[in-house]
Amino acid sequence: MQKQITKPAYIYTFLLMILPIMDSLNGLLNGGANENGLSLGILYRVIILLFSIFYCVIYGIDKRSFLFLLILGIYLIISVTLYANYYMSTYVVVLFKLVLPIMIITTMITLKRRYRVNKKIIKKIMDVWLIVFPLTMLGAYILGIGFSTYGDSSSMVGGESVGFKGLYYAQNDISYVLDLLYTYAVSKIVNRASLINIIEFILILVSSVIMGLKGNYLIIFAVTLYYLIKAEKSDHSRYRKLVLFSAIILGALISSYLFRDDFMKIINRWQYFYNKNSLISFVTSTRSDRVVPTFNWIKNNFGYSGIIFGSGYSYTDSIVPFKYVEMDFFDVLFQLGVLGIFLIYGYYIKIYTTYKVHGNYYSVAFILTLIISTLSGHVLETALSGVFFAVICTGLIFNSETVKES
Repeated sequence: MQKQITKPAYIYTFLLMILPIMDSLNGLLNGGANENGLSLGILYRVIILLFSIFYCVIYGIDKRSFLFLLILGIYLIISVTLYANYYMSTYVVVLFKLVLPIMIITTMITLKRRYRVNKKIIKKIMDVWLIVFPLTMLGAYILGIGFSTYGDSSSMVGGESVGFKGLYYAQNDISYVLDLLYTYAVSKIVNRASLINIIEFILILVSSVIMGLKGNYLIIFAVTLYYLIKAEKSDHSRYRKLVLFSAIILGALISSYLFRDDFMKIINRWQYFYNKNSLISFVTSTRSDRVVPTFNWIKNNFGYSGIIFGSGYSYTDSIVPFKYVEMDFFDVLFQLGVLGIFLIYGYYIKIYTTYKVHGNYYSVAFILTLIISTLSGHVLETALSGVFFAVICTGLIFNSETVKES
């Protein structure tokens, strides 16, 4: 029996839809800084958390989810208590960002079971983001406001810095979002080559190109190749491939015109770091160089208990002061230990193994997320990427049609 979706669910959906607008306003108000302090972006996410708690209380979450959240919450409180120091407030914010996606997923499953939301809601959120995210970047670029990808973070368009990330705080966060939106746009064209799908694709492609990140370019190439190979061999498929190629060429021409002055700067930057570092170090932007020294530091200062239970936020001062490893698996490991890895990664892997649908966009996006999260980080513990990943996981669950209503 299908029940009517109620207004409270629309409020929650609306809060998720306005994510790019709120984060752009946050960047405009605080100059793209204050990621871990009190800001509009954090307050916005606190509101989402409060609504999540409200819905879970009103509609009731299942016992298994409640037990998991209880165990996770206790473990995180113990971690904060054990490693309380002058990093405590920052660490609490980091853990808040780590937990928020799990709360969003739990809330959406709860609403699904009570017939308050369905998979059409997730598609609507993705379709809105597919338009609004690139418009917030390209609109800022045209207006001449926003921040460079590399160089002086306060530099406006046209400065000596390289790349452009709109009004968003961290390039890695918005890069992840654009990677997954590009994948979504390609999947839509492969399924239906309509004019609106082509326009959405070009907007995402241009937004990705002007960021000037090598990771973006590699993902664009890999995703395009994957869908071209995966596409069925039929007259309709050949037509869609032709449309996709045409859209890529048009997007590349637009990007070349808008971004012509920065392409050489980007190439020179890549060449400099490639010559300076090893191949693995270059591919991971020196992140891999931090893993072994940080591991040794934790082992020397905390012993094996540090490996099992983590070191809180202390490890960020081990090699380079206030620096993450910026590879999510290792950041979670060094913060929360092996037990933390079991809780956090176990939760997400359980979702994938239970609800995966081969060839489905959300299954592809989930695997892509794990790759990006591992190599460049800034997914599980960041405000923007975390909320986006929560919607991806929810889409994976809803499209499997295995969530039972009660």
